Amino acid sequence: MAVRPEGAAEARTARLLASVPWVVVLLGVCVLVALLVVALLSFRTREKGDAPRAAPPVFLPTAPAAVSPTGGPTPTGVERRTVSPRPSRSSRAPSPRVATASPSPGRGSAPAVASTSAKTVSARYEVGTDGRDGTEAVLSVTNSTGQSVDWRVELAYDGDVRALRVNDDSGVSVWGRGDGEFVLRGTRSLAPGDTRTVRLRLGWGESGSRPLRCAVNGLACRLG
Repeated sequence: MAVRPEGAAEARTARLLASVPWVVVLLGVCVLVALLVVALLSFRTREKGDAPRAAPPVFLPTAPAAVSPTGGPTPTGVERRTVSPRPSRSSRAPSPRVATASPSPGRGSAPAVASTSAKTVSARYEVGTDGRDGTEAVLSVTNSTGQSVDWRVELAYDGDVRALRVNDDSGVSVWGRGDGEFVLRGTRSLAPGDTRTVRLRLGWGESGSRPLRCAVNGLACRLG
């Protein structure tokens, strides 16, 4: 077995110790380079992965092409006006006129007073005097129309009046409805321009009572 001198072993150990720091430095540089390469690669892959996706294309709505009378489409945005033929004077029909009816009076409204000058049948009631020998009430019916007409007079008094008598009853019929209402009717038609005069007695000497309502053929009488 060969024996090495002690000085040679110590010199090798000193050289090994002297070279250790450089080995450490080289190892550290290699580690740093490796980390830098890894960082660069990861940064590039992250940039590629995080790139924003392109937005989908936007399509603006377009108006459909109008079809021209000749069959071909007309360009959009061009206004086409068709001139309608004017109607001739003979083809123009007159517009119908709407007739407005005047409102008819309600039941609660009083009938209009008949005038002797109107072309209709009118009546006048003149109040007499009370008492046994007093003057009778006088009812005059006049035909102002141009033809013979039938006449009918409706009288309404206070409920105390229970009877009505006609002194000259020729050609006149009388009947009572009750509650002071009476109806007088001519048995013969009244000729144009004629006047029929009737004298009335109410109950027992009550000719001075004014009627609450007097109407001839639906028109109000004149009260005197």
